[in-house]
Amino acid sequence: MQQLLGSDYGAFLSSYDKPRYAGIRVNTLKIDVKSFVSASPFELKPVPWCNSGYYVNERIKTGKHPYYHAGLYYVQEPSAMAPVEMLGVMPGDKVLDLCAAPGGKSTQIAAKLQGEGVLVTNDINAER
Repeated sequence: MQQLLGSDYGAFLSSYDKPRYAGIRVNTLKIDVKSFVSASPFELKPVPWCNSGYYVNERIKTGKHPYYHAGLYYVQEPSAMAPVEMLGVMPGDKVLDLCAAPGGKSTQIAAKLQGEGVLVTNDINAER
């Protein structure tokens, strides 16, 4: 990393001393954002580039909550929400996700399609 980053290597190393940004993304195919926010058991801070994304405290075990198991939200790092938002997927589009593991961006694309269009996902792991 030191070779790749050169003079930015020190900033890279110091980033490990800062708090992580944990996040969740509301599954708008199951619940609208407003309803989820009003029912959320967690303190939520909006992710500026994703209207269904929220920062949550990293110490909260969001993957153990019943809402997670009910599919109301997906645990996803906020930076990972950006590519789909930049893609501008609309209902009726055809999208190919060639690197769909573990599937966070694919589920985000599916929500954007709102049941209209085609989403083809590919994963090297046949079990998925």
